[in-house]
Amino acid sequence: MTGNGTGRLTADALTLAYGGFEVARDLSLSLPDGQITTIIGPNACGKSTALRALGRLLRPKAGAVYLDGHAIHRLPAKEVARRLGLLSQQATAPEGITVEDLARRGRYPHQRFLQPPTRTDHEAVERALALAGVEELRYRPMDQLSGGQRQRAWMAMALAQETPILLLDEPTTYLDIAHQEEILQLVRRLNQEEGRTIVMVLHDVNEAAAASDRILAMRDGAIVSDGPPEAVVRPELLREIFGVECDVIAHPAETHAISIPRSSFSPRPPGGPLPDSQLETRSLGLAYGSRRVVSGLDLAIPAGRITAIVGPNACGKSTVLRSLSRLIAPAEGTVMFDGRPLGRFKPRELALRVGMLPQSPLPPPEVLVEDLVASGRYPHQRWFRQWSREDEAAVSRALTSTGTAEFRHRPAEQLSGGQRQRVFLAMALVREAPVMLFDEPTTFLDIAHQVEVLDLIARANHEREATVVMVLHDLNLAARYADWLVAMKDGTVVAAGPPGEIVSADLVRSVFGVEATVTLDPRTQRPLILSNLALAAGTEGPGAPPPGPSPVRPGDTGHVLEGTVPHGQ
Repeated sequence: MTGNGTGRLTADALTLAYGGFEVARDLSLSLPDGQITTIIGPNACGKSTALRALGRLLRPKAGAVYLDGHAIHRLPAKEVARRLGLLSQQATAPEGITVEDLARRGRYPHQRFLQPPTRTDHEAVERALALAGVEELRYRPMDQLSGGQRQRAWMAMALAQETPILLLDEPTTYLDIAHQEEILQLVRRLNQEEGRTIVMVLHDVNEAAAASDRILAMRDGAIVSDGPPEAVVRPELLREIFGVECDVIAHPAETHAISIPRSSFSPRPPGGPLPDSQLETRSLGLAYGSRRVVSGLDLAIPAGRITAIVGPNACGKSTVLRSLSRLIAPAEGTVMFDGRPLGRFKPRELALRVGMLPQSPLPPPEVLVEDLVASGRYPHQRWFRQWSREDEAAVSRALTSTGTAEFRHRPAEQLSGGQRQRVFLAMALVREAPVMLFDEPTTFLDIAHQVEVLDLIARANHEREATVVMVLHDLNLAARYADWLVAMKDGTVVAAGPPGEIVSADLVRSVFGVEATVTLDPRTQRPLILSNLALAAGTEGPGAPPPGPSPVRPGDTGHVLEGTVPHGQ
């Protein structure tokens, strides 16, 4: 077995598979009690599959998972659920269920048949809602929440379960930098103050380094590295794990290292006039029923450039993106495309001009990857012009460029989260529209595929002069790839301009409410935002002051470690 001794939760010689597709063979794990262990690795390496097996959601083809010395699949489901809680990736809530009702479901293992909720149940739910920061959302239906709000609601359900062991699959997905901090601080607090054993899967290596006692790195269904963060987050190991070169620098205000994946993309140099806007909003108001999300928004999107929209969860950024593709009608004001109101375009006419990748799409059951990608060519079809060689070539290009050609004959629903995300990206790119809208295109992607996908989008922008608008929760990716950055808060634009001109510690504080160090990426000379996660110094909780030295001035690069390039080189 791997690990430093035997814990309550172990796995011995697991073979894990979906149907005939084997994910891992002879995988053994021992999770230390009372520690935070994080599993990292590239997409489809088996990390989420391993977590599902540990949580009794997937029965191994061989080997066994043991909980307190007993084979977990031989224990009653309720007994397991009282000892072990699991937050799954891409969970689906019943239609119309409210946040509070979802959290109450976490108490199911503690209740007897037909027993009404007890005072203990009510107190557990209230505590979970408060810890997850969703008290004010308790009566809201889940299907009316933003991606980040939904993620925190699911976290509340897991917390209400009150188990000594907690398994979290991508708990910071869809969260802005402030809520990422809150969740990681909460995880550390549950570990330090309540002694809970926590096992997480994270795609963000820097979050893993900041929050974990121990990191397990997987590749191709096997453990390739196991140790404290400082032993794993090293250039040569990251290259072996993810297949991408990384720079590793010391966080100037923290104790953990920061990894920066290298990119083949060269951003446009700053300065020079911007082209005229192709998409713009005029006094735009957007609402869901009676709930107003955006008011009086005036926004101009430069033609042929990459625009990134950032902001806290539920600030309206995804709603604005939906309005640019006419998926939501304005409550007031208008959206203009090439000087023409968006509402005057016929559906097919607009579809040929604007393509969109929405947030967290779900593939239809049993649809093959190739067929799903091919559906992106629908706007090019006519009753007298069916499938052509041009369509076939476009699909092949999209599959190849997104690294999904090997999956073309597999059902999309059988793929990992990162693989599915790349398939949906291929479906968006295959349309070859002059305007492309992407809502969180790097969701569920490992660091290598994040860079690969955004390089691909940037190449489409440069080679086809396509106008690109992206919503991103990762500020560093937004600052690296965007020509024009838009920061939103509470449905309004707080700042807009080239990243090098508007990104500062003050902007991060005013928009997200967190302390951060802003320096320069040693390679791209673009802003690099380093969150001051006060996790190890005993100052957990919102509003905790950042430990360590004063923030570095913009232009400094902190301490240079292996694999880094000093400023100015």
